[in-house]
Amino acid sequence: MGKTADEEASRAAGQAAGYCWAPYRGGRARCTKRPGHRGPHVDHYTGRQSPTDMQGVEWD
Repeated sequence: MGKTADEEASRAAGQAAGYCWAPYRGGRARCTKRPGHRGPHVDHYTGRQSPTDMQGVEWD
């Protein structure tokens, strides 16, 4: 199944803001590392249990 125009627009906007913006399974999180990074994807905001947590969700 191909990407929709909304998904493409979201990815372009996220990257323009300086994020990798790769989606996590199900689209519930987006990678907030810089575009072109190496290693796992990380969403530093989504999925945190408390405001002091360093990151939320990490995936490959």
